[in-house]
Amino acid sequence: MNNKDKIAEATFLLALKYGFDNVSLKQIQEAADVTTGAVYYHFDNKNDILKYMVELYLLNEIDNFKKIVKNYKGNIIEKLKFVFYYHTCLDIESNCNIFELSDKDGVDYKEYYLLLMGIYHQHPELRETYHELNLKIFNFYKDLIEESKKNKEIPEDINSEDAALYIFTIFMGFIELSIIFPHFGLEKLIDLNLNMICKNLGLDNNK
Repeated sequence: MNNKDKIAEATFLLALKYGFDNVSLKQIQEAADVTTGAVYYHFDNKNDILKYMVELYLLNEIDNFKKIVKNYKGNIIEKLKFVFYYHTCLDIESNCNIFELSDKDGVDYKEYYLLLMGIYHQHPELRETYHELNLKIFNFYKDLIEESKKNKEIPEDINSEDAALYIFTIFMGFIELSIIFPHFGLEKLIDLNLNMICKNLGLDNNK
């Protein structure tokens, strides 16, 4: 791994533990095991590191997510169930931490999403990057719906954009609720939401 990515990785892991704004450049330097000169060679300041970290661990994560789901064998229902598990960092097949596929083994999904939400709130200069990220996710769901319509899994009269927005809304709410209201188990939340999606899209969840 090159020094630039080592610095970004160290920042990411420290930010998960302490919050980005509570991490000093000295901590980042020590955790990355690089010199002060190496830090300033690649970045002007700490916020410059943050911007690169967000691009590296968010935008690249979406490409990884799309690739994994695309390669997952199954119908639309099975793929949606897989996505629910993916969003909680679990691989439905091997029950391993999904971040193992992204070289971020051991990352707690709750801390991950809390970090993302905190950065969005505290660093408005990065919100456009988040908006770009969400547009990519939305378009992915839209493509998934279109593919399922071609495969005769979803009725052709379903509006792909509306269905994608509905699914995206469900997933965003599911993630937040699983973090801030852990009273219900993940499996219950997944099954309940998946059944509602199937009902509203005219899918048979018993297949």
